[in-house]
Amino acid sequence: MNRIAQLDEVSVVAGSMYKMGEVPFHQAKSAVAVTREQLDDQKVDKVDEIAKYQSGFANQVFGNDTNTNWFRVRGAEVSQAVNGLPTFSYGFFTPYVDSFGLEAVEITKGADSMTFGAANGGGLINYVTKRAHREKIGQGEFKTTFGSHNQYGFAADYTGKILNDESLRYRLVASYLGRDGDWYLTDNQTLYVAPTIEWDISDKTRFTLLTSYQRDHGTPSSNFYPAYGTLVPTANGYIDRSTNLGDPLNDTETNRQYSIGYELSHNFDNGLRLNSSYRYQHAQNFHRGSYPFSSVDANGNVERGVVYNNGKAISHTLDNHLSWDYSNDWLKNTLVVGVDYRHNRVDTMYSPDGWIYGSTASLYGNAYATSPTNIYNPQIGWGQAQDTKFDTNHYMLKGRQLGFYLQNNTRLADKYILGLGIRHDRSNVSEANLSEDAKYNVTSYSSSFIYEAPLGFNPYFSYSESFNMPLGVSGVNKLYDPQITRQYELGVKYVPTWLDGTISVAGFRAKDTGALQSKDGGVTVSSGDPIYRKGVEVQLDANLTENWNATLAYTYTKSETKVATDHTYNTGLAIGTKYRNQYIPTNVLSAKTSYTFNNGILNGLTLGAGIRYIGHSVATKSLYSNYSHARVPSATVVDLMARYAITPNWIAQVNVDNVGNRRYVAGCDYYCYYGAERKISGSLSYKF
Repeated sequence: MNRIAQLDEVSVVAGSMYKMGEVPFHQAKSAVAVTREQLDDQKVDKVDEIAKYQSGFANQVFGNDTNTNWFRVRGAEVSQAVNGLPTFSYGFFTPYVDSFGLEAVEITKGADSMTFGAANGGGLINYVTKRAHREKIGQGEFKTTFGSHNQYGFAADYTGKILNDESLRYRLVASYLGRDGDWYLTDNQTLYVAPTIEWDISDKTRFTLLTSYQRDHGTPSSNFYPAYGTLVPTANGYIDRSTNLGDPLNDTETNRQYSIGYELSHNFDNGLRLNSSYRYQHAQNFHRGSYPFSSVDANGNVERGVVYNNGKAISHTLDNHLSWDYSNDWLKNTLVVGVDYRHNRVDTMYSPDGWIYGSTASLYGNAYATSPTNIYNPQIGWGQAQDTKFDTNHYMLKGRQLGFYLQNNTRLADKYILGLGIRHDRSNVSEANLSEDAKYNVTSYSSSFIYEAPLGFNPYFSYSESFNMPLGVSGVNKLYDPQITRQYELGVKYVPTWLDGTISVAGFRAKDTGALQSKDGGVTVSSGDPIYRKGVEVQLDANLTENWNATLAYTYTKSETKVATDHTYNTGLAIGTKYRNQYIPTNVLSAKTSYTFNNGILNGLTLGAGIRYIGHSVATKSLYSNYSHARVPSATVVDLMARYAITPNWIAQVNVDNVGNRRYVAGCDYYCYYGAERKISGSLSYKF
């Protein structure tokens, strides 16, 4: 497909977070829309795999978790949404999105509180789920998946009509996927069912009912490794990637989540449009997972702790907005005014630091005997004489946010585009048992300008802000402080006349205050030290010929913390000193290409290859770590893909990630996390 036609195709879809109706590539900020076709080409099973060939991302810095998606964009965490409404996210209650149920993924890089209000400084990721489009009636897909790590799965997708005039229709999406983790005796099975009904009440009014149920169950991953044995070899070499330093016979996790919501749109006359959407989301989680402490003795012994969680989370999210399109001979203007509300509640028994007690004397001289494990010969099972002792806390958290927003986008002379936005939010977070309560009122601003110059050049500038009030309790039993990010971005988006493709270059500077950081002992707290981030991103997507396409992505990121309060007890650094933050590689470079044969004996065959370079990063800066600020080496991995259209309906595909099975460390804090090992995934699908 023509690359420019692709831009228009993914511009504005139902469930989009882009309320102004802009084509993502033509926004005066770094915005991307990933299509269903791209998800299939890359064989995305976990949605954080989309980051492999996108600029701005640090991919899976905590490794290839079995049931959690890890995103870092521009050196910071992102906020996630489904169908244009923010998802509730807190610890083990963070939604794990099934990739088969998606028809697009939208990404905004950098600070953005204009869209949802409270959001992390790294940006936004919005998952658009499949729905009952009129043009999809009678179409469907059956798919089976298989591969390494005992991977197996089945999926089905069908759209049908309820009324003969097709004004009322349904879509049913269902999938099951099971797979072992990279670590010994870990696994996860995901069941996903999503019925949808869409009703064209009139030629101006549409109502969509969206429901979903998902269950994840298995033995959770234990990707926590000491630096000794991962960053540096022991006398016996490196710790094997499949080593499980938890306890797979006792570790378990079950997560159930379901949601129901609606989307309602109505077109009035004179360019006025009303959009209303709501979602109720319920999540239940039981998690018991053991992990090693970060210190290892001379014989390779390491004590273990247990994380325990048992509870539920409920959220209500509502958005109502009016948009008005006005145009004349020299001006096109879109005005959006709206109000949104979200209410989140958590009721859970939680302990982050339980000990595994047994018959072995404590390595740390504690009063209680413990059950350590060994990095060379892991201990499996606690035994009947052993038990876990939890200092379990009962948390009852509530968070509310009411937001009012106004956005305006003006196109002058069909080439100058000015965007302005203002938003005011009232937020409240409370914890009943600790008698903690925090209120925060904030006004956020945004502005942007893009010039659609001749020859396809589109230079732009933008300023944006974000704030976030994390729902949760820190490692010192206090509510988190608000996080504030301010960002400046300058870039150019180029649609060349000599190439069927797009090229984008962006540079940014951002400052975060109140960001969450891992401190001594691994606890998470709100930092009083500001974080300064800057970077450059380059992305090229092109059809080199009718059969041959290519993607190139480069990311440079510098993320530093400036010591503003007395942390000499922790980092040993004086006030005013800057130090590099953990996890984030300075340089990331990736490239992929694919070629489709459309004649001869190879007709219908597509071959693809990709290469990813992950630059070096550093571990946490701390006096409490023997490997404070240690350098995490760079790594290069190769991916391969082959797809064959047996007939126009039957399609077989094989993807191999990390072909050489390269052992590398994805990131370190007080622990280190191995990157994903080689994965072979095949599928056979029938589309009709």
